[in-house]
Amino acid sequence: MKVSRVPPAGKIRHPYSRRILANLEGKDPQKVFASGPSALKRSIAGLTSAQMRRRPGPGKWPIAYLVHHICDAEVGLAFRMRLALAESGSRFSAFDQDLWAAGLHYDRRSVADSLTLYTVLRKSHLEFLKLARRGDLQKFGIHEERGRETVERLVHMLAGHDLNHRRQITAIRVRLLRR
Repeated sequence: MKVSRVPPAGKIRHPYSRRILANLEGKDPQKVFASGPSALKRSIAGLTSAQMRRRPGPGKWPIAYLVHHICDAEVGLAFRMRLALAESGSRFSAFDQDLWAAGLHYDRRSVADSLTLYTVLRKSHLEFLKLARRGDLQKFGIHEERGRETVERLVHMLAGHDLNHRRQITAIRVRLLRR
């Protein structure tokens, strides 16, 4: 089943959703979603572990943290998508990315392992889209901060989230390689 294009960002009420979904304007969200793992691999190719762990500034996440966060967002999507497809109308919990970074030891985790997990989960999510029947993409959960989110909106959000963080990785990479 094909996901639709994202509505114009100005029509999206929730500020975070509007910011993330604006990344998809003029783009095919399903293609962006499908290309996530390969694009992330390309964005970090050739960087050393030390480079990926170097903070770009005080209080700023290094590339390694961004990779772990992208992976963990995919883990969140894995549960939310399955919950919406199997038990439409269920509640989705929000999560605090800084608590996840600390509690899940972003400072010590393997970037390669996070990239592998992200890739496997994304493949699974693409299979769900391929197998979806009419109406499956409109099944939903209730996010505690953003309200009703359909399976289709979850795909949109993660595709926009990918673009957001890959842009950050690219900016950090450019600064690292200028040194």
